[in-house]
Amino acid sequence: MLRSLLLSCEDNASRIIIRGFKDLEVECEHCTDATRALQLIDKNRYEAVVIDDSIEQASMVLEKLIEAPGYSKSVRILLVDSSCASLTSKSSAQISLYKPLSPERVRHGLRAVRNLMARDRRRGAKRVPTMLNARLRHGRASGTKVFISDLSDSGAAIQCADGGLPAGNIHIDFSIPDDPDRIHVVAELVWQDREGTAGVRFSDMASSARKRLTEWLKQEGAKVGQDRFALAKSIGE
Repeated sequence: MLRSLLLSCEDNASRIIIRGFKDLEVECEHCTDATRALQLIDKNRYEAVVIDDSIEQASMVLEKLIEAPGYSKSVRILLVDSSCASLTSKSSAQISLYKPLSPERVRHGLRAVRNLMARDRRRGAKRVPTMLNARLRHGRASGTKVFISDLSDSGAAIQCADGGLPAGNIHIDFSIPDDPDRIHVVAELVWQDREGTAGVRFSDMASSARKRLTEWLKQEGAKVGQDRFALAKSIGE
């Protein structure tokens, strides 16, 4: 079983993270002290380490984690209070999950984490790789061009050349192939990494748009399955 370590003193955040990992069949060990966390990191091997930015020594633990033997492929996750997040800590983490946490947001974020842990995701919304251009808008700011690299009817992975995205609700509009009408969604930022990739959850979408998107995803998913079957057959010949 995959293993994770959580360093947090906040009861509610800890409960949500532990439950989220449990739902993904990932064992989660919890501690509230930075010294104890470093001892566990030195003694054990965790595929993911979650550190609450409110911990006084959060930055130090992240720095030690980067240097720790055997942790080059482990996922470093930071629980961030967006109003007062430490820039030093954010630069050392690979993924940030924004507080206040909710079970739904954490579930989406940890699915991405589990994918980074190089294992199969749990069954959920059908996701397909895409190459779609989109426009993202936050508040009154002008729209920013982004690229959708992974899409489902409940969320997407996006690439943003301009760097980090703001926490909270964002507006995204995009087109799917052979569909003249653009799809407009309100989404919530769930996670993002240092490479400009972010995961969003769709919180509001017109029913007609969702129906069109679901049908397109079904067709694309079938194509991906056929391509994989053809590749496997050609290799076996």
